Amino acid sequence: MDLEQQRNVVAWGEQRSGVETNNGESNGDVPPPLPADAEEQAAPGQWLGTASSTLNAIERLNATIDEETERLAIRVSVDLEASSQRKNRGLLELTRAMRLAQGAPIDPRVVPHLARLRASLVRNQAALQIHLDAVREVSAIIARSIQEVESDGTYSAGSRRCK
Repeated sequence: MDLEQQRNVVAWGEQRSGVETNNGESNGDVPPPLPADAEEQAAPGQWLGTASSTLNAIERLNATIDEETERLAIRVSVDLEASSQRKNRGLLELTRAMRLAQGAPIDPRVVPHLARLRASLVRNQAALQIHLDAVREVSAIIARSIQEVESDGTYSAGSRRCK
């Protein structure tokens, strides 16, 4: 599965609309049909390489991301380095599983899992951005305080007096 197909799978999972059935009716909950050719149609365990490994990789990565997001939300100490390593391992595992899937039909069971992963990533990004903004603010306050303490007032605007 190339990058464009992966994007389409994620976009389909988010939109879930406009899919027509054989009788022309629209059904947003049903993915596009898999190939009808017996040679092309893979058994469910062969979709995306091994569907169970892909689904497991997605779920483990999702759990890692949700755990970090939850800890950031309730302001519990988070080891960001260890969390980043876990997310990197999860991404590597997912990438390897997706590489196995290149050329295989898209397993319709993967779409909602990818949509949930994307939503988790958006929430995690927002939580990390809040955390990062707070760190920047605190570091700016500390830097100003250090500057004020180290300054003897010689060159500050308040120390000049006009005679």
